[in-house]
Formats: sequence, structure tokens, C-alpha cells
Amino acid sequence: MNIKYQNCNNMKLMVVGIVFVAVLSALIFIQVIILILESSKLTTPKIATWNHFNATPQRDEKTKTKWARCKKLMSGDEKPNTNSFILNDSDIYKIYKPDEDCAHVVQARFPHPPVSKEEQQFPIAFGLTVYKGARLFERILQAIYMPHNVYCIHIDKKSSEVFHRVVNAMTRCLPNVFLASKRIDVVWGHISVVQAQFSCMEELLQSSVKWKYYISLIGQDFPLYDNRQIVAALKRLHNLNSIGSIPIPTYNEERTKFVHTFKNGLPYVTSERQLPPPHNISIYKGSTHIITIREFVDFLIHSTVAKDFIEFLKDTFVPDETVYSSLQQHPLAPGGIHGEQPKTIARVLHWTPCECHGAWIRFLCWISIQDLRWVLGREMKDRLFVHKIPFDFSDDLLECILVARQGRQYSTFLSERQENNTQCYSYH
Repeated sequence: MNIKYQNCNNMKLMVVGIVFVAVLSALIFIQVIILILESSKLTTPKIATWNHFNATPQRDEKTKTKWARCKKLMSGDEKPNTNSFILNDSDIYKIYKPDEDCAHVVQARFPHPPVSKEEQQFPIAFGLTVYKGARLFERILQAIYMPHNVYCIHIDKKSSEVFHRVVNAMTRCLPNVFLASKRIDVVWGHISVVQAQFSCMEELLQSSVKWKYYISLIGQDFPLYDNRQIVAALKRLHNLNSIGSIPIPTYNEERTKFVHTFKNGLPYVTSERQLPPPHNISIYKGSTHIITIREFVDFLIHSTVAKDFIEFLKDTFVPDETVYSSLQQHPLAPGGIHGEQPKTIARVLHWTPCECHGAWIRFLCWISIQDLRWVLGREMKDRLFVHKIPFDFSDDLLECILVARQGRQYSTFLSERQENNTQCYSYH
């Protein structure tokens, strides 16, 4: 009888224990589900107020009104205006009269703030490689132009005659802006991309302007900061380059291991193996978007190391992603950084499968106005330019960038958008 009673008690305790464990497990499971839901909850990112810039709190009402509308456009609460008529290259050309007074052209088309002492002592050289889109190019030049800097523009040899004429007309009254004398037929993935950039570098070194830093741009890059803040950013580099440079991934190794040929603008890989790179140069991968000190540009153009390496790269694939990133790690490279690189400051851009409200073209996001939420976000706050602006951009997109950068101090952000994928803000 006692044994039966004891067994009964044991059974009751066992049942109670099972029930307790089951209830506890259920509570833990519910808590985990709640945490997952909370962490994955998608909320509209907060768009910062002007005070987020640590800028002058007093703003004119017109600017405040513009920014209020931009916040609605960025969050998707309001639709941007659609351009009923987009000016083509011929339309832009007609704006620039050959006999118009230059003082009036500069005042009307290229106004700029007074040059500060810090800016005057820190001139910048810009190398722009362009091939079409005068309407966008004009907006870019207006946004970066300052009279004490120097600007070289390389126009692709394939570009239309009207595009070449309009860029000439546009720069007629800007004495510190010139067109590269050597025009290259640029083909993506080919050494011609590097040659076009080098044609500007060579002439920038010959300029009377004793610039401190070189910035490479294309015709779809737009500045997120004004010139004074770009200078502040460059000073933070402490005379070092900002160049993406990572060990070349296995899936890209054939780019420099095998000879590549081009036919009708298309690349073909052969079975012929490349010789090892000269001067024991290790191959790294990076971006063609670079920011470098003057001495590094001189090294690229004049040093035997760089010249021999360029010769080696002539029959490789996408050499513009190899040349700067590899020489950045070379012990003789001025301003170079060896080993792991700090985050680059040149460009904001998104590769697939990151967020994009615009259009994916060749795996890159051509941004729309809603993409400004991550363009102006915390993770991208140190980047100086956004890439890529569509050629058929809406006026609202550029206007909101211009409003956003008014009074913006370097390394501040406007949106609380967080990047969960570190690949979305890697070496590019």
C-alpha cells in the first residue's frame, strides 16, 4: 500500500514537473518570438531636424519650407514632381551664349560662397570623366565649383559632338576649369578607363594651382557637403590617401592571372597566363573612386613602379579596380596605408541586394529621392559624394541634396536609417 502511495506521489510530481517545464518553455518561446518581431520591425526612419547639423539654428523660412517638403518626399508621404520636359544637350548649349559677359555667366550659372582662409590654403584638384548628360554635368559642376580649386574634365572620345561643344561653352568663363587635351575611347573593364583618368592627372600636376588632394569623379556623382566641409574631411585624413583596398577575392583572381582581350568593346579571357606583377606588387581590389594626396598622383604618373604596373595591367580585366588599390599598399607609395584600410570617404553607393528605391542597373543603385534616407544616414555620414544620380534625375532629388547640405557639418547624419548589411558600405 505504501509503495503504491509513493508511486502515485512520484507520478503526480512527474506530471507537475512536465507541466511546469512545458509552461516555462512556452513562455520562453513567446518571449523569443516577441524579440524577433521587435528586432525585425520595419519603421519609417526619422529624418533629422536642422539642429542635427550643429549648424546655425536660425534658418530662413524658405529653406525651412523646402526641408519640410524634402522630409515628406524622402519618407514617401509625398510624390516628387515629374519632369514634363527634360532639357537635352542641345537645349543646354543654347543657354550659353558665346558673346555673353563672363562676369555675368559666373554670377548667374556658377555662384559660390566666399572662399575661407582654410579653403584658400587647401586647394583641391578634381578629375571628372564624363561622356553624356550635359544637364546633370552642369548641376554637378555648379555644386562643386570654387574659384581657387582646379578642375580637369575628360570627355570620352565617343561622346557626341554636341556634348563636347556644350561642355566647352559651359567652361568658357571658368579659368580654373579645363578639358583634357588627350581624349580616350573609354571601354568599361579596359585599361582605357585608367588612361582617361591619367590624362587628367598629368595635366592637373602641371597646373599653377598647388593643390593638396585629388578627387576623381564621374558624371553621376553629386556632392553631399560643400567645399568647406570637404576640406575639413580631407584634413582628417592627415596626408593619407582614401582608397579602397582589400585582398582580391578568389572569384576575381582570373582578372590578373590570365590575359584578356577586347573585341567590339567586349572582354574575352584567354587561356594564356599572365606573368607575375612587377616589383613584387601584391594584387588588391578596390574602387576606381579615389581621394589621394598630390604626391601619390605624382607617383602614379612618374614612378617606374607605377609605369611598369600599368604596363602589366594593360591586358587584364577591370584594371581600374586593381591599379590604385594595389599601389596603395606598396611601400613606396606616398600616402599609402598598408594592411587593412579605414572606411573610404569618397562615395555613398549601394550594390545589390542592398536597399534601393530607384533602379538597379548593372547591380548598382541609381538612386531616387527615397534613397536619401540611407544616403544621408549614420553609416554613410563620412562619405563626400553620392553615386549614382540618374541622367533623367528629378529636380526634387538634387534640390533636396542641396537643401540638406546647407549648414551641414562634416560627419553628421540626417536619417536614423541603420545598415544591417556591412557589404552595403564596404570598400566602395
